[in-house]
Amino acid sequence: GASVIWRFVYAFRPEGSQQIGLLNGMITSLGFKPVGWLVEQSFNNVALIAIMIWLQTGFCLILLSAAVKGIPKDIIEAARMDGATEWQIFWKITIPMITSTIAVVATTVVISVLKVFDIVFVMTAGNQGTEVIASRMIKEMFNYRDYGRGSAIAVILLLAIVPVMISNIRRFRQQESL
Repeated sequence: GASVIWRFVYAFRPEGSQQIGLLNGMITSLGFKPVGWLVEQSFNNVALIAIMIWLQTGFCLILLSAAVKGIPKDIIEAARMDGATEWQIFWKITIPMITSTIAVVATTVVISVLKVFDIVFVMTAGNQGTEVIASRMIKEMFNYRDYGRGSAIAVILLLAIVPVMISNIRRFRQQESL
């Protein structure tokens, strides 16, 4: 999905050729040379991070927006009547009341970052210094046929994700008991 769209944003053709990528089209129209966003190591990781941010932003904003809108208005009004500034309301009322949502958003983002594979595979196939743990696991198992090493990497990935999941489950259980 998103990786295919971003391939067209980052598409690169050698200088002198017509640029089909959005970024290189804009850059060359301003008189600069086209940039190999996904092949130059100084740019490719930043380009992949931009995709991940773009993918996660909508999800995070929807959850956080819903959490903020779920704060009862009378609590905010009472704080204002007691003389609280907007800054104090934000730090002493809003943030504490949405901490569970912040935790859910943070754990979801951490898990998706740990298991990111599709973006890296479609964009660079893990080459040019963009390899992540999931792409290394796939290479070991299917390209090099080293199933032991690939399985060990999968277990390491699992061990990295399990503590995040356990903390998320504990948080949900605490909320349910309230």
